[in-house]
Amino acid sequence: MSTPLCAALERALQERQRRLVPTPDLYDDVPFLAADLFSNDYLSLCTDLQLRQAFLDKVSQMPLVFGSGGSRLMSGNSPAHLQFEERMIKFFRAPSALLFNSGYDANVAFWHAVPQAGDAVIFDELVHASTRDGLLGSRARNAVYPFSHNSMSSLSDTILRVLAAHQAIASGHATLFIAVESLYSMDGDFAPLSEIVQLVEQLIPPGCGHIVVDEAHSTGLYGSHGRGLVSALGLENRVDTVLHTFGKARALTGAVLLCSPVVRKYVINYGRPFIYSTSLSYSTIAALDASFDYIESAAGTELMMSLHRLSISFEYKLKAALASTPPHLLALFPRETPSGFPNGIVSPIFPVLTNAPIPLAEFLRSLGYETRAIPYPVVPRGEERIRVVIHAKNTEAELDELIARLLEWSSGMADKERKEEARLAERVEALQAGDTGDAPHARPIYAETMPTGMSVKMTVSTV
Repeated sequence: MSTPLCAALERALQERQRRLVPTPDLYDDVPFLAADLFSNDYLSLCTDLQLRQAFLDKVSQMPLVFGSGGSRLMSGNSPAHLQFEERMIKFFRAPSALLFNSGYDANVAFWHAVPQAGDAVIFDELVHASTRDGLLGSRARNAVYPFSHNSMSSLSDTILRVLAAHQAIASGHATLFIAVESLYSMDGDFAPLSEIVQLVEQLIPPGCGHIVVDEAHSTGLYGSHGRGLVSALGLENRVDTVLHTFGKARALTGAVLLCSPVVRKYVINYGRPFIYSTSLSYSTIAALDASFDYIESAAGTELMMSLHRLSISFEYKLKAALASTPPHLLALFPRETPSGFPNGIVSPIFPVLTNAPIPLAEFLRSLGYETRAIPYPVVPRGEERIRVVIHAKNTEAELDELIARLLEWSSGMADKERKEEARLAERVEALQAGDTGDAPHARPIYAETMPTGMSVKMTVSTV
């Protein structure tokens, strides 16, 4: 039975499909048998047998294993949770730490609760949706300002504009928050954290700037034993709040907010996702301990080094392979490592631009790769892509195989384009010669349907 609600939802989904935005239902029966080159399992720990055994050994010795039975403010605040937070304080050299069920929960809780009336927030235009969602309910929601991605000139202009509009901040009586990520997952580029910190300290009155760095995609990969980029750059004492999540390089779930003791206590009492969520299970705490133990070991260091080596190798090989490929079909997203970064730091995330992300993703998925198209409007028009992610336990042969498959697809698409261009050229010549073939259905060239992204030098608009 159709209802008004069902009809409205169907129309919305159909409109999304019409705009070529992916609308998955998660009933995916494709066997993903090819190498993992697309997930966020950067250190290949999701399938690591040593880590699995370390977790089983640890959890088998615990008196409690299953759910905690309540939120932290009710019955779910155990010694295990407090001990793990204490470990986070010591490991990250932080003044205080608060454990969350996810990075999303942590961002929403912080941004919803902490900025006060009279404060303002400046954020990089590419920050995660969880930051934006938290700000929607913030007391500072009417004083929220984006700046152009990783642009220091845009950040500077925005800070000066906000200070001019908010005299309480300029006079030292309110706070200006700056929200950035250390490594952006969609473009795979780094924030110029040192420059951001210097600019904030230079322009904002002392004590009135509050820098928040989301290290979701850099924790476990950089710095001593995977402490992240804030640590690697020596900025621990100049960045106010740092978020580390555990669902990517650390292969688990949960997150920790590193902040001042007063911010921690305030979020405990005002952060709704924290207040109203059942705390992490005891088995999850055991798994997190095992993951941190593993990454801090020599085996973890080797995984980090392997990831960096493979990322450098893949970038070199892919650039060479794409040199002769039509850039509208395949191109590597341009990016630069910010000045002041330690030597050898490289991103494992490679956005491969293409004007046909859906056909490319379907081609790779037919070969067993678990990839997804990222089309417009998910990204700006002209920046449609797929996203390749290197992992510590990938092999050079797997990288070579993926590059070969990318070139195979590109070659096939280029052949199709050449054939279509030749067909249309013949059609134009025939029309110019006055030969319509006397066919009753003959129509002018501008009515021809053209492949998406086709470039033809004639009076025909591309799609």
